[in-house]
Amino acid sequence: MQPTDRLHALDAVRAYALLLGVVLHSAAGFLQGFPIPSWVDTPSTAAAVIYFVIHFFRMSAFFLMAGFFARLVVERRGVKAFVKDRSKRIAVPLFLFGPVVLGVLLPIGFVLGALAHGLGYLQALGAQMQSGQNGPVQSGSVFDNILAHLWFLYYLLIFYAFALGLRALVRAVDRRGRIAEVCDRIVAFLMSGIWGPVLIALPIAVYVWQLKSWTEWLGLPAPQSLVPNITAMIGYGIAFGLGWLLNRQPQRLMNLQQHWAIYFVLAVALTICCLSIIGTTPLWKGPNLEGNARIAYAAAYMIGIWCWVFAAVGAAVRFLSKGNPVTRYLADASYWVYIMHMTTILFFITLLRPYHWYWAIKFVIIVGGSMPILLLSYHYFVRFTWIGAILNGRRHPRPQASAPAGTAARKRCARTGLADHLTKH
Repeated sequence: MQPTDRLHALDAVRAYALLLGVVLHSAAGFLQGFPIPSWVDTPSTAAAVIYFVIHFFRMSAFFLMAGFFARLVVERRGVKAFVKDRSKRIAVPLFLFGPVVLGVLLPIGFVLGALAHGLGYLQALGAQMQSGQNGPVQSGSVFDNILAHLWFLYYLLIFYAFALGLRALVRAVDRRGRIAEVCDRIVAFLMSGIWGPVLIALPIAVYVWQLKSWTEWLGLPAPQSLVPNITAMIGYGIAFGLGWLLNRQPQRLMNLQQHWAIYFVLAVALTICCLSIIGTTPLWKGPNLEGNARIAYAAAYMIGIWCWVFAAVGAAVRFLSKGNPVTRYLADASYWVYIMHMTTILFFITLLRPYHWYWAIKFVIIVGGSMPILLLSYHYFVRFTWIGAILNGRRHPRPQASAPAGTAARKRCARTGLADHLTKH
């Protein structure tokens, strides 16, 4: 297996981390006390566990891959090309698509879901929204929630700026590359044994343990304010930075396939440990733990993050390294799916809320209904258009209708001056 082939696996990790967002936000509709009332249906403990596990590691895995691929592009194409590419693919979707989704499409999804039950139902929900009892957006200042589910794009821009600035500084003061050599040794040590997740997790575990406002059940935050969140900067910044450095020696990342099952077992055990300490009932404000329980939880949670990440990356390298058309297509579509998925989820949640069905039935309908809509919209409105060029870095050519074999051969020959030869034979 060649290293270039293995990048399919890493791209799959990044893509599936985004696609898991559809499952995560669908499960959120069944969480007790979820802070967006219009999103809430009948609470379920099983849904809370699904949400807890996915939220545990999803964005740390994403930022690890983001850091890895960021340095890959910088080294292959240069800083100027990287800045141009990321400005188009990250900044434009954040500041162009974000307002469209939040200000136009999300309300449309809400209205269509309610209107299916009649104008009276829609008017009743509208009255609740005006009284502050309900609504498709979270309460509070609009500037506190302005980033919504696209917050990760904002933090990517921050991390890109930090990485490029630090890269320029290191190159200026250390022309012999000694700092890079030291970093390579540290990363090699971290990735060479089971102690890696412990040492990687230690800084963020210590920080959140002493942070009085830390909401333990939510682990690392998904901050939606334009004011950078320090916990997110540290937690996801470590993941991004490690990914950046691992691009210098990618074989360290590939070697995770050898022990992915061990990391998976440890991740499951640490997740169970965390849930046994904090409980399965969502807690949206903190702190909720103190003393030894808080110490144990902080350590188990942060180490668990990296056991999950290493297990996911190792399993992907083990099973998804060969190029697969379905995985490749989903990788291309995942960005669009994530940007737009809140609209379809809100539509289905609003549509299904009046029915007193078991939560799992609604959950399957929400996920199973959203994905076809999102994938079809990607295929027909994004993949072969200027939107696809922005999101994926290039516009895929539209598939051409297959011509009869003889006709195709004649056209090829005509272009090479061999039409007469084909006629004779």
